Amino acid sequence: MNDEYRTLTVPVSHEIKVKGSRFIGLLVPAETRESAERMLAEIRKRYFDATHHCYAFRIGTGNALLEKFHDDGEPCGTAGRPILECLAGREITFVLGIVVRYFGGTKLGTGGLARAYGQCMRETVGNARIVKKTIQDSVGLLFDYHFMGPVMSLISKYQCETVDMKYGDRSMLTVKLRQSRKNEFLKALTDQTAGQIRFLEVGGD
Repeated sequence: MNDEYRTLTVPVSHEIKVKGSRFIGLLVPAETRESAERMLAEIRKRYFDATHHCYAFRIGTGNALLEKFHDDGEPCGTAGRPILECLAGREITFVLGIVVRYFGGTKLGTGGLARAYGQCMRETVGNARIVKKTIQDSVGLLFDYHFMGPVMSLISKYQCETVDMKYGDRSMLTVKLRQSRKNEFLKALTDQTAGQIRFLEVGGD
């Protein structure tokens, strides 16, 4: 199971000029479609006097990957699609790419527009700090206290992050770990406790 993906850590911007028109590229992290749409609305307000606000986003991974682009009044396929192709070409996700255009008085034609939007986003992505991250799953563990030793040993072995814990005769821990190691981790816990442990699904992030 591939649980790695590429994304960026902080927003980045870059500007180019083509025959009098200004193209301002902005690349921002976006965890959800809703957050991407909120940031897009904020950028439209910030650059309220621009001629166009063309964008694309990629959210998610694998079969859950969501992609969308919009030309915002430019000829179909000349703005949003080149932006999306730049994001996909660099294999980055959980990201919103926007190119704001201030028309400079000279028409570029469909080919010129596609090249300008693509160039602007390519150079913007080129200035970004791209990092690899892993998909994490969370799981709740419910077990008798006398199993605490072997449970904590496995938590360390599988490099889990403990996010919540409640002690008592029946202890409950909530941990996060790499999605690709989850099944192996749960099997090891089952073996170590002779099946006397319950797993509580608490979602992933």
